[in-house]
Amino acid sequence: MARPYGSRDEEEREYVPPVRDKKRHGLVRLSPLVPAEVHATAYANAKAAGVSMGKYLAELIKRDQLDESGRPVWAREAFDKPDQGELPMTG
Repeated sequence: MARPYGSRDEEEREYVPPVRDKKRHGLVRLSPLVPAEVHATAYANAKAAGVSMGKYLAELIKRDQLDESGRPVWAREAFDKPDQGELPMTG
């Protein structure tokens, strides 16, 4: 059975760097599947910036800000389940 869009297993495999092809000047393929409306937005944004979608995505990734644990600062808000709040301290 396929996993839901955007999900990851807890024990994901280790990163294996792709083979660089000299014909492509060291560039490698990044082929994510996204909803059509996200694709349209990325295309429009790249066009407005005057760059390809590949260059646009590369710049977004390079500029991503990380927290002290190496997680993108926006990830908790976007992906975590709503917090139940902290329990009050007693005693």
